[in-house]
Amino acid sequence: MAQPTVLKRVRNHAEFRTWLRELTLVNDLPLLDAQVAEVTRCWFGLAREHLDDAKSAVDGGCPRAAYSRAYYAAYNASKAVRYHANGIVSLKGDDHQKAGELPDDFPNVATWSARIPDLYQHRLRADYDNWTDTIKENTSTHTDCVTLAEEFLKECEQYLHNKFGIKP
Repeated sequence: MAQPTVLKRVRNHAEFRTWLRELTLVNDLPLLDAQVAEVTRCWFGLAREHLDDAKSAVDGGCPRAAYSRAYYAAYNASKAVRYHANGIVSLKGDDHQKAGELPDDFPNVATWSARIPDLYQHRLRADYDNWTDTIKENTSTHTDCVTLAEEFLKECEQYLHNKFGIKP
């Protein structure tokens, strides 16, 4: 799928929505909503793909890949939520530190805001450390990280459905 137009042309869809209202172009809001929902679904689809890859890595005995894909599942689910709720996210992949910055009304926000950065640290060790004692530095097993990512995706999916009425 090609990048949706709203993502190419509109930096912040929440601000754009405000401008449409100010210009009394409210008839265009449903089209904007549909495009924003599609972008959200695309990021969430990528999150699911990473989660499937993480589960396959567990089954295949590849703990480093499981750690990495578990984080990216959570990262992209977070990106979907943050984009839909805030109107904007970085498109350059430079927002890993923001993955835990969820909306204040997100369920168990304090817990998830701490756990997502933890998944990130596990991913960094899995992707970049080649020392035999690297695994000892992890506070969670690769299977625990995959389970955590799966739980986070479920929370994100429920949040997006309950708050915004979309099914990612």
